[in-house]
Amino acid sequence: MSTMQKLLLADAALALRDEQIAARVVHYKVELATSPELDRITEQVVAELQELQRISRASLPGPVSSGAPLSDRDKAQLEIELIQSLKTMLSRVFRKDKLASVIERKVGEASKRFARLFFESELHEKLRGSTTEIKTMRQAEQALYYALMRNQDSVVKQLESFEYDSPELLTRSKDMLAEWMKNLRHEFLGRTTPELNALVSLFNEGLTKFFTHELPPSTGELAWEVVKEARLRDAQTRAGYKIAANTFPAFRQAFERRFLQRLVPFAEDEMLKKVRESQGKFRTETIRFVADPRIFSDVCELVCDAVYDYLYNDGFLDLPPDWRARLRGA
Repeated sequence: MSTMQKLLLADAALALRDEQIAARVVHYKVELATSPELDRITEQVVAELQELQRISRASLPGPVSSGAPLSDRDKAQLEIELIQSLKTMLSRVFRKDKLASVIERKVGEASKRFARLFFESELHEKLRGSTTEIKTMRQAEQALYYALMRNQDSVVKQLESFEYDSPELLTRSKDMLAEWMKNLRHEFLGRTTPELNALVSLFNEGLTKFFTHELPPSTGELAWEVVKEARLRDAQTRAGYKIAANTFPAFRQAFERRFLQRLVPFAEDEMLKKVRESQGKFRTETIRFVADPRIFSDVCELVCDAVYDYLYNDGFLDLPPDWRARLRGA
């Protein structure tokens, strides 16, 4: 892939991530239901937390919060503080030659999602990224499954058009059709498992190398890009030691864009290099699957959400009150 294609793939992964978050927010808001009593308790807790934050901020060195706008000099100093703090914290998460336990867990979760996406891709008869290219049939079970999938509705209608001695026979006929399709699916997916296992191994190796060799030396650059791009220095706060909740959307967008712009080119090159070295071990459709933006969107979601939790728990980031509830809403 060219550099431009890799950047476009990173943008596609980011767009998928944004769509997923938007969908979760809608779902979460639709299902949200509270009682007046719970609302009163929540308001009281929030008020107490806000007071504790106010007292904590007042005890910190630096300019005190007020309604007056920050001067250019204060903004520049705030920006420096944010960049340095973010760099320090990212360096604790992404350490050279050592995979942090939280990132190791996320890589494991990403591998499971990778496998699920692989099987979903196998169930489609067309090549990834194409509306016209049909996969080459490599198994009889695969061809039969695709043929039945294409004509399933027609076969069911034909079954329903017959006269039966009893209603149970029609039900049994439909159940047998469903069972045949299920067995065919399991049979041909099972034969792709060795290839999937090899691919997952390459995927894990690539991610581990990215998080322990590629990303750690650039945490300072990443922090600088994110703080600049999100324009955090212009936020209406004098608490230069942390990122406020109202600036989190801009911070998230910038962080995930810059994260993906590093992850996608590296992971693509690493995996494709290993695939080429395999000397024909992988099919064409498998190589095309490696460029699926959903793979990188999933990695972004798992790792970046873990980073946000770390920054929040360390007191550097204020998350919107319903952020976790939104993510659990899907």
